[in-house]
Amino acid sequence: MRAWRPTPAALALALVASACSGSDGDTCEVLTEEISAVALVVDSGWDVRASIDFEAGDRRKRNAPLRLCDSDRLTINGQAPDEIVKADRVEYAMALPADGSRTFDFVLDRQSDGDRIAFSVELPPAFEVLTPEDDAIIDVTQDQVLAWEPANPGGTLRVELDEPIGAGECLLTTTEGHAYEAAGGVTIDDDGGWTIPAGAIVSMSPDDCTLTYTLSRVLLAPYPSVLQASGRLEARTERYVDVVVLR
Repeated sequence: MRAWRPTPAALALALVASACSGSDGDTCEVLTEEISAVALVVDSGWDVRASIDFEAGDRRKRNAPLRLCDSDRLTINGQAPDEIVKADRVEYAMALPADGSRTFDFVLDRQSDGDRIAFSVELPPAFEVLTPEDDAIIDVTQDQVLAWEPANPGGTLRVELDEPIGAGECLLTTTEGHAYEAAGGVTIDDDGGWTIPAGAIVSMSPDDCTLTYTLSRVLLAPYPSVLQASGRLEARTERYVDVVVLR
């Protein structure tokens, strides 16, 4: 019996089908309105990192990360980002110089169904921390003065204090309104100065400790209505200062 061979037309149809179909965990078989996106742009002072990840359905209820399939084309400021596979998501990211554009344009072209999702994320104004200086030695029994410039009157600033090493011994906060180690830190007026009162931070460590201040300006951009609503678009300008607490 003569073996069946596909005609050129059948081969063409198979190629089209393979280009538009996907596997579990990619965007090919997911409608645009069922995809949520989280985009984050962070100015760290030495560079700017823009990233985005996608999930199927409401990401507040389950973790269903998506990888972009071949028929979905993503650009950030006109460039194709790198794909980075992480434990809980597939991230698309790129790093750019800190002195470049403060506006980041994300465009996702879904070529298989003709959808085009475009949005912009604007970084908050840049600033520099004046005090404390990096690697300054601080005495937590005295008032700690934070100062930065320029101020952003009418805006807010987040102040966080992290303990990279110490298992909670180096950083205890005991004063209401000064829980700098909490998620998101403490939100204050962005007027160029803030005082942490003496004793608000306590160290129980028998050793010297290094703590990291993170000062952040945060802006949320309008989220595309065509996407599943559980995502967000966020931009942060962050500055970091390491300080040493002596015992």
